[in-house]
Amino acid sequence: MELVVKAVVICIVVSLTAALLEKDTPQLGLLLVLAAIAVVMTFALSFYEEVRATAESLLEQSGLDGELFRPILKIIAISMIARLGGDLCKDSGQGTLASLLELVGTVCALIAAQPLLLRALEILLGLG
Repeated sequence: MELVVKAVVICIVVSLTAALLEKDTPQLGLLLVLAAIAVVMTFALSFYEEVRATAESLLEQSGLDGELFRPILKIIAISMIARLGGDLCKDSGQGTLASLLELVGTVCALIAAQPLLLRALEILLGLG
């Protein structure tokens, strides 16, 4: 909860400041946004180990195969990163680069999903 409040406050302050800077120096506003992203991501990454440990504990208790669970986490991370990068590109007026990032994110997600697809194919072939 505390992390979300900090992130919201930082993002609102930076957003308002960047909007004021955009009139005179839009590049400075973009740099300010990038700095805010770095700060907020640092806050968020400080909880990574706790989240990972909890996910591993739940995975062990469920008895599910970890090799099938990890690709799902990778796909989620890929989509979040690609979306953030694409939004930054859109904000800086680079719509084509944003579309390219979305395409690359989709390709990477498909590559990360290969173990799931192969396992599904094995199951289907085993049924017949």
